[in-house]
Amino acid sequence: MEFLSAVSSLGAILGLLLVIFAGSRVTRRTTLLINTTAYVAGFIMVAMANSFTTCVIGRVIVGFAHGISTMIAPVYIGELSPKEFRGLFISFSSVGINLGMPVGFTLATAMSTVPNYSRWMFTIIAILSFIVAVLMYTLVPNSPRDLIFHGHDKEARVVIQRLSFSKVLSDEEVTMVMSSLSKAIRNEQLPKFSDLFTAGNRRALTVACTLQIAKQLSGFTALQFFSVYLFKIIGLTKGHISQLPTIMLGLVQFISAVASLGIIDFMGRRKLLLMSTLSMTAGLIVLGGSFVVITGFDQINKTQCSEYSRCGSCLLDTACGWAAKANVCMSQKLSTLDFSALADSCQLHTARDHIGSWMAVASLIIALGAMSLGLGSIPWVIQAEMFSQSLRSKAGGVASICNWLSSFVSTVLFLRLAFVVTLPGIFWLYAGLLLATVASVYWAIPETAGRALEDIAEGMGSEAQHGSKMAAIVTKWHNQHQDENECKDAL
Repeated sequence: MEFLSAVSSLGAILGLLLVIFAGSRVTRRTTLLINTTAYVAGFIMVAMANSFTTCVIGRVIVGFAHGISTMIAPVYIGELSPKEFRGLFISFSSVGINLGMPVGFTLATAMSTVPNYSRWMFTIIAILSFIVAVLMYTLVPNSPRDLIFHGHDKEARVVIQRLSFSKVLSDEEVTMVMSSLSKAIRNEQLPKFSDLFTAGNRRALTVACTLQIAKQLSGFTALQFFSVYLFKIIGLTKGHISQLPTIMLGLVQFISAVASLGIIDFMGRRKLLLMSTLSMTAGLIVLGGSFVVITGFDQINKTQCSEYSRCGSCLLDTACGWAAKANVCMSQKLSTLDFSALADSCQLHTARDHIGSWMAVASLIIALGAMSLGLGSIPWVIQAEMFSQSLRSKAGGVASICNWLSSFVSTVLFLRLAFVVTLPGIFWLYAGLLLATVASVYWAIPETAGRALEDIAEGMGSEAQHGSKMAAIVTKWHNQHQDENECKDAL
């Protein structure tokens, strides 16, 4: 399980490295077409795989496509959207992701009785991806900003007119829009990678990467990845309905993501981010408390399975199984054991079990709902807004790599950390890391709601120049003061 997650993350990073290398040489639309083509190829390969190696290659290709899409979708949507509703439109990509999770789990549950159902699932997804690719090729225009940057002014004028849904723009109005966009974009050149680390861009890149890391340090990817496993410990899954709690949790995230559409531009990025972070932190703290009731502070390092006194901690140890009738933890290696007697999930018997279980469910809903409300989408929105036209792809690629690397680390280390610091400890650790990471850059996050992309990038640069001037003034004053002291000492 962890290996397959790793190869998908590896593919995503490879895709993002390609975007960083290509930068603004390739148009947004071309990148999107490459992305959808890779999705089709990857899903077909996974569906037809007759060996583990072929399956891994297919997963790498799907990860390659997913890595590109997580970066290019916010950038492309942000460049097309009116500034008043840019946050809403960019957040639609997060809504789609949150919808895809419960739909995927529902489809897997519904088709679980069909022979080779996983092959049929990936075939259906490949067909849907092909349809999306055809629609994108025929209907989706390039970004006007991107066309202007590449010198295609005539095409840019057509797209600007096409995007004015409310009214038909006159030639003079189109010229005014073109002039406004061209003023900032014309002077930009094809960037070097080192341009990301100049004063203005360095601050923006730090904010973008830190927010992506904070999102993953909250543990939300691990919570999604191991949700079925956690619900077995909580005691809410059994047999053929094992996916049902995960589907319900996915629906909660989808509803929260939809709710964010109505407030991200009205409330602003900073306030929504703060509210989302504090709510998720509270949810994680309560979640840790609920697992104190369910598993206690048992470390998963017992030499004998019988040393585990609770079902939750017993099921965490893959060498052990819970014998529900005897109410004891037993080794799965015992040849005399009737394995059918081992429960596939914990059962709720006492009032304490019920309290801990429903506390865990409520806190999971709060934590993941709060994540989808703000912290899940705002890093993507902000990283698509803070950089100039020429650097947007490279910067978005670097920030997205931060996301995928931290996602991989968080997922792979989840069980290992849970074994060492216990389940309550891991959720409290996530809460502390999330709060500390967001707090470290919150002061540097610009409020981008309702501002033109060119104004945001110019503002980041001017603030950095102002900071550099202030630093130079302070340094000059310090040197003069030091010289005066040296003169006094000499006298």
